Amino acid sequence: MAIQFVIQVKNGTRWSMYGSKDSEKEAVKQARQLLKQQQVDEAKIIKKGDGADIVVYDENQNSVKKKAGVGYIETSPVYKTVDDLFTPQSIEALNKILREYCDQMVLSATELLHTTAAIEKFQDNNLSASVFNRLAILQAEQIKGNEIEQQNLIDDLFSAAKKKTMMGGFDDISEKGLNDHLAQIGDLSTPDVRYRLNLSLSKITTRAPAWESKMSVLFDLLGEEIEPEDLHDNTKTFLDELFAEWFMFPTLIQEMLGQQPDRYNAIDVLTKLCIAKYEARKWDTPGLIGVARLMCKLPMPKSRKRLANRVEHMLRNRSALTRGDIFEEKHAFKQLLPMFISRTGTILGGEGMAEALTMCGTRSFSRDKNLDKPGEAIDYILETLDAPILQLRYLLTLSKSQFGKDCAHIVCDFLPKFMDGPEHIHDIVHYKLPLKRKLKVITDLQKAAIKIDLPKQMNLTFVEWLDNLIYNYLDEEHIIDKMDDPEDKLFNRATSLLQFCASGLLIEGKTLNWVRNRVQEHLRQPNFVEKFTEDVETPKKKELVIAQLHAMLKKAGLQQ
Repeated sequence: MAIQFVIQVKNGTRWSMYGSKDSEKEAVKQARQLLKQQQVDEAKIIKKGDGADIVVYDENQNSVKKKAGVGYIETSPVYKTVDDLFTPQSIEALNKILREYCDQMVLSATELLHTTAAIEKFQDNNLSASVFNRLAILQAEQIKGNEIEQQNLIDDLFSAAKKKTMMGGFDDISEKGLNDHLAQIGDLSTPDVRYRLNLSLSKITTRAPAWESKMSVLFDLLGEEIEPEDLHDNTKTFLDELFAEWFMFPTLIQEMLGQQPDRYNAIDVLTKLCIAKYEARKWDTPGLIGVARLMCKLPMPKSRKRLANRVEHMLRNRSALTRGDIFEEKHAFKQLLPMFISRTGTILGGEGMAEALTMCGTRSFSRDKNLDKPGEAIDYILETLDAPILQLRYLLTLSKSQFGKDCAHIVCDFLPKFMDGPEHIHDIVHYKLPLKRKLKVITDLQKAAIKIDLPKQMNLTFVEWLDNLIYNYLDEEHIIDKMDDPEDKLFNRATSLLQFCASGLLIEGKTLNWVRNRVQEHLRQPNFVEKFTEDVETPKKKELVIAQLHAMLKKAGLQQ
């Protein structure tokens, strides 16, 4: 007889059979998921086959819950009144410090602050003292106050928030009526309007026993009759902020994704949501279908940023992308990479994502799943980026990260090869771009190179090389000569040169000093100030022009 692992579940006092699995690991995973989602009170796995039945797993709601800890935060807004608890900055801080607690309780910080029972339960929990203490330390440091007094104040403010929930008025939001309600509610930036909305919605969403059911409740309130792009502006704004908050909790992400074959598929879904390319499938969870419908049609910048942070975290994870061998791992990484390259060819997500992708690629290309040999992964990313300028931007972005510093030799080897190519500024930037755009592209590369540290100061050699390209371009095109046209008035000539120096389009170096020298030639003229202000009509206006001149000189680095 084949061995089976039977899952039995208990609700109240009644036991029933839930299902069976061929693998003990899969059965335990299923049982833990049922407990985590609070669908059952207790779960038991019995091994059936040859011989006597054996109980290999037995846990209940109390045993499966890990004790929530205090999340790490570096700063907190200062609380003085109860209204300070409800600011966006406060909600963000509370969600971070209470991430584990809120995740287990299936409620966000917003819902906690707008639900009488939730506040009371939190204050009765031993965790609250640690949370209040951490908040008090951060806040007392800012106001140079007493930590104990601030902690007592925070406790009192939470009690006041509980009282406010009991006294506050709320509205009944009907099924499919959320958009109409938000359309008529008024200005969401008004604290009283926002409080009443959150109080009304929390009375509905906090009844849900799991994150997935909470999302289903929300989408029932929203309905499907109206296309996302036709929703009221208040609804669009509110949904973006709501999901940005909910996406902080790992369990919500897991329940929204449902059962995924491996980590690659989970990252693939979340990334496609971020770039608005995910097409919902019939077997997806209702939450995922609803979120995909919104994110494919609406901007939702805050929600996308939060999901991108989650993707970055998953890419940094040490576990494998797939359950296969190294060839499947490589294939999975190669499938993921193109989604992180924008239309302009840059890596989406900046420095953090560039580092996370490189670390993920390094592990995928290594049999030992370590970060010792990043060369092959970086070479593949460079090959995918194709254009030298895109490769350069990626390497400079990567080099600013901690992992990128360990790859400094790769960047150091790349730069001389890059510098052997372009002979003109138009070999790096398109010739049709306006002057300021051209210079900004080059200057951004210089600034990025200055921030990194490479052997033999190769980064500074690269900065000087770019500076020479700019100098030669400005000289060949007579751009400085056009600004300093002898036929023009001294006021216009000097002002154009000073504004160019102060624009930030040039960094310290040969080119900037050249333009500054042109300005100084004018400053050395006898009676420069008189000539500069000769067309100014009144003494009062002349004083103003001279004051502006000194301000420009200071900004251009020509005056202390």
